[in-house]
Formats: sequence, structure tokens, C-alpha cells
Amino acid sequence: MSVILRFIFLAIVCEGCLGNENTSSNHSIRDDLVVARPAYRQVLLTGFTRAHASLPLVAETSGKVLELSADIGDSIDAEGRFVRLDTTFIRLDLESNRVLQDQLRTHIRYNTREMLRLRTLAAKSNASKSQLDQVEDALEDNRHKLASAQVEEKVLRERLHRSQITAPPGWRVTGREVELGQLINAGQRVGKVADYSLLRVPFALTPEQLAALKKPTRLQLELLDLQQKVPASIYHINPGFDANTRKIDVDLSIAGDLLASPRGGLRAQLRLDMPERTGAILLPQRAVSSSYEEHWVTRESGELVSVVVLGLAADGQGVRVVGEGLRPGERFRQGDQ
Repeated sequence: MSVILRFIFLAIVCEGCLGNENTSSNHSIRDDLVVARPAYRQVLLTGFTRAHASLPLVAETSGKVLELSADIGDSIDAEGRFVRLDTTFIRLDLESNRVLQDQLRTHIRYNTREMLRLRTLAAKSNASKSQLDQVEDALEDNRHKLASAQVEEKVLRERLHRSQITAPPGWRVTGREVELGQLINAGQRVGKVADYSLLRVPFALTPEQLAALKKPTRLQLELLDLQQKVPASIYHINPGFDANTRKIDVDLSIAGDLLASPRGGLRAQLRLDMPERTGAILLPQRAVSSSYEEHWVTRESGELVSVVVLGLAADGQGVRVVGEGLRPGERFRQGDQ
């Protein structure tokens, strides 16, 4: 019975619509017409923040830990100090090296004077050529030894410099693996630091989702744990993809200074407006008529088209409907059905 009543009602409405069309045939566009827009559905994706970069800290020389300048959670100071090792033996080796260089310079001065004396005597045939050659060889050998000692001094000074294990200033300590007084070896890991001045949020997106992400709109992430929305930008897009899921790895970035305490593990929600796969269009609610749980829209020509209502738009402005032959850009009547 409800179906019969519906068709009677549609026929009456259609006659009224046609009559209105005839009275307005002289107007190409009327105030009661609306243009259908493409309908979008909102997709919610969740990722987790992580540091922009992380760095393991490794000892480059052996020694005992004398000083710890930062603990887990602390920021590295402007001088980049983290761990300082005992340098007693390195300084003793440097002192021994300086003594050796002084000895070699003394030998070189003596060899030089002796060489000049023998050359004068050899010119007067008062000294043999072999004596001169011996002195010249000794002078050259001492010069080589001095050069080698100077290189060794540079190595010791570099070891002295590297006994201070440093990290980039401003980075935060995320791991500490040594204690005061501990003896560590060269190559041993002592801690880890990370850069939270920029937070990265990785997502795995389908090609369609990536296309929606690249649209020229203001990109935002909602940090659910902080109940805060922050602007974001695309950090990088992996040119490869997962062969099983066809998804592409995309990293978004958030400026760390936007948060009171930037850290990893914060839930970040990304909202993407995706085109409806059903081919739905978006119309104002007044353009959709209903009766007995049936819905329809009226084209500009007065033709009635039965539709299925999919729900409100993501922003609440309008309703998403799908019907046979409906296309974005078409004009529909509103408020007079």
C-alpha cells in the first residue's frame, strides 16, 4: 500500500515541478537550484611520533669514565658534552713524546754542524767522503724520526680530544649504558641521543590516499594524547612500495617547538578526504526529498531520481547521495519538491 501511495505522491509532485518549470522557462538559472559536488568520505589513519633522527654514541678510545654530563631525558649542552674519560695515560704519552722530539732536535742540530764541518774539510781534502756520507745519513734518519714523532703527537692529541664523548647540542639522551668509574674499551657503545626538534610520523598509504594527501590543502595532524591539532608537512615519500599491500611509506613531520614536551610515541591521527567509490554526489539537505523511507532528488528539468542517502558530509555541510546517472556538476532543485 505504501508503494502505491508513494507513486501517487511522486506523480503529483512531478506535475507541480513541470508547472514550475514552464513558468520559469525564461530564466536559465534560478535561486532554488543547486549544483552537485563530488562527495568525499573521510578516512582516519593513526601513526606514532618518533624522533627526527637518532645517534648511537660510541667510545673511540679506551679509558675510565670520570664524568657524566647528561642522563636519560636530559638535553645535551651547548658544548655537546656527554661522557669524559680519564686521560692520565694519554697525557703521559704526550710528555714522553715531547722529550723524544727534544732529543731528536738536539741530534739534528749536532748532525747539521758536523755535516757543515766535514764538507769544509772535504773541500780541502782533509776529510774522507765516507765520513761525510755517514753524518748526512744520520741527519736524514733523525729528521725522519722527528717527523714520525710529530705524527705520533697528533695522534695522541686527537685521542685526548676524543676522550670527551660528545653529541649534537640540543639533542636529548634516550639511552645511557655506562656508569661513573666504569672502564670502557674503544668501540664500546656508551649511550644514544635523538633529535626531537622535529617529529616524524610514518604512515603506509595506498596510491589513492597518497593522491589525497598531496592535494593543496592545509595538512594537519591531531595528537590524540595531547588533544591538540598541529600543522604538518610531508617529510619524505618512499619511491618504493610494499609488494604485498601496494602501500607506500610516507613520513609527515611536525615542528617540535609546537609541543610543550616533544617526544616519541604520541598518537597522531591523519584525516583524508577520499572520493566516494560509489560515485556519490554532495547536495544540500533541502535538495533531497523523502517519504515513507524513500528518498529522491529533482533535476533542473523536473525529472525525479530515486537516491540512496549515505549520510552527512564529513564537515556536516550537506548530504551524500547516490543514484542512477547522477553526476557532479548537475543542477538540482531544492525547497520546492
